[in-house]
Amino acid sequence: MKKSKIIVSIAILIIVLVGLFFVLRDGKPSDQQAYEEVVATMSMKKAKRFFDEYPHSEFRDKLIGEIIGWCKKEETEECYRMILDAIPKDHVRYREVSSYYEKQYRKEGINAHDEK
Repeated sequence: MKKSKIIVSIAILIIVLVGLFFVLRDGKPSDQQAYEEVVATMSMKKAKRFFDEYPHSEFRDKLIGEIIGWCKKEETEECYRMILDAIPKDHVRYREVSSYYEKQYRKEGINAHDEK
């Protein structure tokens, strides 16, 4: 009877440890993990999800800078349009990107993207 209790206790301990491992994942906060995933995949869809899930993350400004850097390298209308769809409208750099987009690609006035 004692052996079975010891085995059950060990099994529970292993399950708890495995669970902790998956929860902690190298001890990184979840917003840092999400930031690293967005940067690694360069996915605007994941970036949008990041901004929705972690509106006050310390990685928010850094990620926006990364995204803008991607588009500066690519320099296409589509990339800038995707930035405007992904980053929060209340972020200070949204207006900067919107102005650039309008001047470079739209020419019909500042806020054409916001009217969509």
